[in-house]
Amino acid sequence: MGPLLRWYYDVKYRAFRRESRTRDGRRGIVALQIDALSYADLRRAMALGYCPTITRLLREDGFHIRRWFSGLPSATPYCQAGIFHGENAGIPAFRFFDKETRQVITCNAPHGVQYIRDRIHAPGALANGSSYVNLLDGDARTVAFTVATRERMSVYRRLGGTRMLLLIALHPVRVLRMAFQSVVEWLREEWERAASMLVSRATHAEGIFPFVRILSNVIVRELQTMAIVLDVWLGVPVIYSTYMQYDELAHHFGPSSTGALSDLKRTDARIAEIWRMIQDGAPRHYDLVILSDHGMTPARSYRVMFKESLGSTVTRLMSRGPDGDRLPRPGDAGNADVLTSASEDSEYADVGPGIVESVAQMSRHRHKSWRRALRAVRDWTRSRYGLREIIFPEKYRVDARHELVVTYSSCLALIYFDDTSIQLTREDIMEVPRRAYLYRALLAHPGIGLVATRGDTGVELESPRGRAVIARGSEEVTVLEGSNPLDIYGTSAPVVRSVRDLVLQPNTGDIVLFGAYDGYDIVSFDDQVGAHGSAGGDQVYPFIITPPDLDLSGEVIEDARDVHRVVMERYA
Repeated sequence: MGPLLRWYYDVKYRAFRRESRTRDGRRGIVALQIDALSYADLRRAMALGYCPTITRLLREDGFHIRRWFSGLPSATPYCQAGIFHGENAGIPAFRFFDKETRQVITCNAPHGVQYIRDRIHAPGALANGSSYVNLLDGDARTVAFTVATRERMSVYRRLGGTRMLLLIALHPVRVLRMAFQSVVEWLREEWERAASMLVSRATHAEGIFPFVRILSNVIVRELQTMAIVLDVWLGVPVIYSTYMQYDELAHHFGPSSTGALSDLKRTDARIAEIWRMIQDGAPRHYDLVILSDHGMTPARSYRVMFKESLGSTVTRLMSRGPDGDRLPRPGDAGNADVLTSASEDSEYADVGPGIVESVAQMSRHRHKSWRRALRAVRDWTRSRYGLREIIFPEKYRVDARHELVVTYSSCLALIYFDDTSIQLTREDIMEVPRRAYLYRALLAHPGIGLVATRGDTGVELESPRGRAVIARGSEEVTVLEGSNPLDIYGTSAPVVRSVRDLVLQPNTGDIVLFGAYDGYDIVSFDDQVGAHGSAGGDQVYPFIITPPDLDLSGEVIEDARDVHRVVMERYA
């Protein structure tokens, strides 16, 4: 870096000079996670020219790339807990039910992620470092857009606080660019949604997804890049940040869609910016690591295919007897609860109007006209996007009438019988006629490819093709009837072990469901055309790119915990 440019940064970041870290001679790490990008889809994006920076790092700078196995569930909370802490037990899905505390844990909500964070006791690899746009903080000193932290802090601080506001003030040109790009992103969303509908792979738009897309693809991506560049200049020893934009688009348009892959080009450009600062302006030697936490598999929406949510299916089946006849109950009002939209249970329901209402409440009482205008905006937002919420499927269903809870995590679903606090085995389920009927009906349902339960000796697996068991402590599948139910999802030792451990987790469902998989598409219980959570396809095969001095080709990486062991512990 030339003296003029060095002087420019010295002046620009003078306000942050007190944060400069001690030059201890140790190598630092900048780890950039591209959320949900599989090894195969990264290779596809590189071949199409969407990732020129990553391609150059691999071809010209001696970086290494390898595929690894994420473990199950193939979901960010499980994987980030493993990467940051080497501890990820008790996270059976992105959404699950805790029978002991009787609460639904959903990682789209801060209280759900905090539930997970509070139960992690191992030290984090980001201590004395920075965490940007992550679900967990990994014990980082500096956080921004991080959902859950070890120490309680306000939402303002978790969003970056005054430090982030000052950083924004120092980049007026970027702010103008963000404003322009926000308009472009809105138009791009509407165009891509219309194009997807024409090829019949679209799902109904989430109510506030256009706002979420602008926030993540424009504003957050710019802000996290600014913060990383600053931290490199300051010499922060450990920096970990998640670029979540591909995940959002791949869920809505497919993991190999033009929209999802082309967005990688904008993330690739931010990686180039960070790499330049590492090379030219860093006060310490940094290793750049680029990785994903899991992949994604093309999917078909359960609700679109079968005209009802999985919760509606389960409730309908539980309303019928063992012989299929409907069982009336006292006060039964028919099928109203089955047909009712569960948009009130959505993590996103009413978020947009709620933000506007909060701003209105903060304004002074004498500004009555201003408050009226804001509330008019609130009502317009609610009416405009509330229409979409009606057709936006539920993320979980709590059915008090039948004492059960159903949670969906993309192509993984968990069913809990809530009339008991203990975990039920297959034998327990089959002893109750109504539950046995539900089990058999789900097994025969064309949208469900695998039904897994606990057994006295291990894990029971069943599909229309056959029945099998995985003994506790074993990585082999013993087929009892027909063919191996895991054949289509994978039968390697890591897959078998991960399925076994998933079903045996203390807070997983009494019944575990994988969406039906045909070798290309998997059925998603959420309204998605790209899915992850279970096994099957590329969703369990992410990538990791490391610098020349960090060759992992000889390492065994068969769970996110292994990334903590072979990479993050080196810098902790």
